[in-house]
Amino acid sequence: MTVNGGQAPCIRRLAVIGVGLMGGSLAMATRREWPHVSVAGYDSDGLALGLAKERGVLTHLCADAREAAAGADLVVISTPVRSISGLVQECMAAEPSPRLITDLGSTKTQVLRELDSQSRSSFIGGHPMCGGETAGVRYARPNLFDGATYFLCPPEELPDELFEFMHSFVSCLGARPITIEPETHDRIMALISHVPHVLANVMMSEVGSFEHRGRRALYCTGPSFRELTRVAGANPTMWREIFLENREALVESLRTVATNIHMFCDDLEREDELGVAGAIAKAAAYRQELLHKGDLEPAALYQITVRIPDEPGLLSRVMTALGDANINIEDLTLHHYSRKVGGDLVLYVTGEGTAATAGAVLETMGFPTVSVPAEQAVDR
Repeated sequence: MTVNGGQAPCIRRLAVIGVGLMGGSLAMATRREWPHVSVAGYDSDGLALGLAKERGVLTHLCADAREAAAGADLVVISTPVRSISGLVQECMAAEPSPRLITDLGSTKTQVLRELDSQSRSSFIGGHPMCGGETAGVRYARPNLFDGATYFLCPPEELPDELFEFMHSFVSCLGARPITIEPETHDRIMALISHVPHVLANVMMSEVGSFEHRGRRALYCTGPSFRELTRVAGANPTMWREIFLENREALVESLRTVATNIHMFCDDLEREDELGVAGAIAKAAAYRQELLHKGDLEPAALYQITVRIPDEPGLLSRVMTALGDANINIEDLTLHHYSRKVGGDLVLYVTGEGTAATAGAVLETMGFPTVSVPAEQAVDR
């Protein structure tokens, strides 16, 4: 499912630690793309593990994470965020050692802080922006990642070839890999995911407890309230850990939201019609921008070739810089020549404007580029 010049990575053995909706869906998506792959799994819930085998999600059941990780091309950890770093260390101790370890957690900074340099050389943070209201492997499906944004947080220590391997793997699943710094990821997740869960919980508790003259507000709600609070009360154990793990970014975001609410209250108290209308208009404009982004017409694919030196962590820095410029990389290939010469990084992006922006970012970093429409590219 890679596009143009990219080569699908070789996956012979996948290990999944935590076989729920996300881990199970990733295993199924992998088996869809690589039908003969061996998928070893471990879960602390024996019933979930048995159901995963029964449904054909796994080919092998393992007694612990270390057994599952042994000899794996890729280990995927899909467990509560506070357990991830410990499981990475356990998987690193497997014999033979796995090639690469990733996770599906929604926070990244703390996990990477807890890993030593050796572990970070074999680990890349991952976070697919998809899921469902229902948890558990019984609801897993192979198309869960189709079209989803999939954040990648590569440490400086990660070798370039492992980054390329993971980027290609995510593309093969049907997702759109985006490289991002861990701190930026956590700040954004606090605002677009964690704050909405907090607000949904607060609103549901407020409405659920409100009663006036014998009439409960909870029984008067309509579709808009149900949609607003769709995630209220979701998986208390998991979300407690997420909130606490990302507490610094979450508290900052919540306080910013609270400040904006106070400002809106001030406008109401002053009967400031312009202030109230301005707040609504600002939200409407951003909402329209969001909807428009999802409906953009597909643009022509462009190939960008850039020569980069053989330096540890350079590829991840390049990809992070492009991600910071809101450039989505549809596919990539790295042709390595030698330690002295380095190699050619071939990127594919949609649209001539995007290609020009990407070229400007790369040239600012000191790397001249060659950009052509992909259909005219010689190396395809």
